[in-house]
Amino acid sequence: MLTLLRSLRMNRRLLQDMVRRDLSARYVGSSMGFFWSVIFPLLNLVIYMFVFSFVLNTRWDPGQSKEETALLMLAGILVWQAFAETLSRSTNTLVENQNLIQKVVFPSEILPIYLAISALANMLIGVAIALVGVAFYAWISPIVPEAGAPAPLRDLGFSYTLIALPLLFAVQLVFTTGLGFLFSALNLFVRDVYHVMGVALTVGMFMTPIFYPASLVHKAGLGLVLKMNPMYWLIDSYRRVLIYGLWPHPPVVAAFAIVALLLFFLGATFFLRQKPRFPDLL
Repeated sequence: MLTLLRSLRMNRRLLQDMVRRDLSARYVGSSMGFFWSVIFPLLNLVIYMFVFSFVLNTRWDPGQSKEETALLMLAGILVWQAFAETLSRSTNTLVENQNLIQKVVFPSEILPIYLAISALANMLIGVAIALVGVAFYAWISPIVPEAGAPAPLRDLGFSYTLIALPLLFAVQLVFTTGLGFLFSALNLFVRDVYHVMGVALTVGMFMTPIFYPASLVHKAGLGLVLKMNPMYWLIDSYRRVLIYGLWPHPPVVAAFAIVALLLFFLGATFFLRQKPRFPDLL
């Protein structure tokens, strides 16, 4: 771990430059450029909201409005997309950058890290959109319950609890980077990992309460699945802060931080131990 931290300190300018280039190169050549970062979360929201909110009539609480359901889905989509993007790109990053790894002295350990930072930076745009939506429906055009509908269990709005967001960003970065280290190195030994990752992320997305309430999982007697799903802990924490202005549950954040640190340590250790073999494996 000291070797990794020393490498990050020595190559911090290279890391910053790679993150900057990745963000600017995402939509090079497109007419709307970086504005696609705003369109994508909104487009996904419209699609999933139509399917799960209007067609399937999904609700988290009795009397909940479609607008509140949409905001809850948006928060979950944003977090999951950043997580999925990091894992899918990190898994194949060593293969895609084999020319750098084979021909020059290149700090390959920064590859999973810069991808995780880039995905998190892109996610911040969606977070800003979610906050605008919450502000609109909480204070500018408050949602009026339909006649006879039960009162909502919690009010929309955000507050000073937004100061908890940097902590959530930090533990998310550690968690995704640790998995990125692990799967990027493992993919060199078993190239099928990259192909399996796409299927695993799709399955994981629908196993995580993003488009449906966690109460349905508990009613089905599968509450243990949620207790073993760190991404549910993270998404629920984001929703409490972004949508309702509440503090995340300290035990949940602490448990996620422990899992994130453990995965980071295991992933980074495996990555650095296999690093001398990367040129031969590529």
